[in-house]
Amino acid sequence: MAALTNTTLFTNQAAALLDGSERPTRSPASLTGGTLKCLLATFTTSSTNAANDTFNLCYLPKGAVVARGDSYVSCVDPGTTLTLDIGTASNPDVYADGIVLSDGKTVTFGSTLAGTEADLAFVATTDNTPVIVTLASAGTVTGGNVLYFTIAYWDFN
Repeated sequence: MAALTNTTLFTNQAAALLDGSERPTRSPASLTGGTLKCLLATFTTSSTNAANDTFNLCYLPKGAVVARGDSYVSCVDPGTTLTLDIGTASNPDVYADGIVLSDGKTVTFGSTLAGTEADLAFVATTDNTPVIVTLASAGTVTGGNVLYFTIAYWDFN
């Protein structure tokens, strides 16, 4: 018979159910529970945008964990090479690394990350944290194109 293994979350929830205590903590340290929320933001390109330009997209609240697979950016064809990194000041591509929007489309943050432990690990913000977008590569950007961002994150507060 195949072995059955419990995750830490399952074990904590089962213990809380058995002893009648409160549900397991919702703190980011245990990553149990939480509410999935979304931030919607837009950025309109300018013909002066160039490679390595950055812009502040939004703030994530303290303790937020970005759901990379549920977060995405969409745009119509920008008419040029347009590649984005999305992250924080201390880690500019923690959420997305090398999103290619050159043809116009919708791309999830998670689709650009390698399947390494560092890329897949849950990263909780330690304070109210600005999300920064870097135009990692950009040809001659057509002004007036709107980039639509949806950032899904778990809120454990």
